Amino acid sequence: MAKIWKMGISPDQFIADTQDLTNEELGVYFRLICYAWKKEAYLPKDQERLQRIGQNCHPKTIQYLLKQFFIEDDNGFYCKAQKEEFEWVVEKSEKAKVSADKRWEKTQSDRNTNYSNNYSHNKIIKLKEKQFDELWSKLKVKRGTKSEGLKAYIKLFKMKDMPETEFIIEKFNAKCDSVLETKFIPHFSRWLNSEGWTEELSSEKKEQDNFGIKIRDKFANLGLWKKGIKTLNDFDDDILKKYKEGEISKEAMERMSFRV
Repeated sequence: MAKIWKMGISPDQFIADTQDLTNEELGVYFRLICYAWKKEAYLPKDQERLQRIGQNCHPKTIQYLLKQFFIEDDNGFYCKAQKEEFEWVVEKSEKAKVSADKRWEKTQSDRNTNYSNNYSHNKIIKLKEKQFDELWSKLKVKRGTKSEGLKAYIKLFKMKDMPETEFIIEKFNAKCDSVLETKFIPHFSRWLNSEGWTEELSSEKKEQDNFGIKIRDKFANLGLWKKGIKTLNDFDDDILKKYKEGEISKEAMERMSFRV
């Protein structure tokens, strides 16, 4: 059992119980209870030792104090109030120790769990980086930086319904083919963040007029507009037209930064 260093004393009670003692008796009594506290609230039955504890006081002083304040049992002499106080402190100390041990065990467990999770997370990141290298090499047009594209790609893995890597490559390359000029192709990271694979591209060959200019389907991205997603190839007038026709909600327009 750990040592209990502090002994509690109620000043009012102590003064009330010892008001009839002489200064010498009071000093001896205080030395006795201090000694008892260090010995699990017990004094020895050895009268000579008790006198030495009382600084070689008179034997009658020891006898009077034992009779007045202590109770004798098989283990020695004890003061009832002090023994109850000591047992309460011991119980409280043991509970505190158990609680501290549990907190320590939980902390160690959390550290081990965090280490395991970090190790697993790092392995997953390295795997995704390898997959992205392969994906990046298959893109027809590489717009934006590779590092930004990697960040967006890793972020996608938090999605429950994330598409397959090959599907992403296919859809982005199809987007590249559908755009007349390279400068209108979105950065790959931006395309990923806006879920560009959901864009409805026309699969039919676009007709050309007599001057060789391809005719653009103005409302090809209506499905994206309904979700509040606007691409670089979209014109505000086309979107507003469909809003006025009731095909796009006000919430979707606000997500596309329109004030309606």
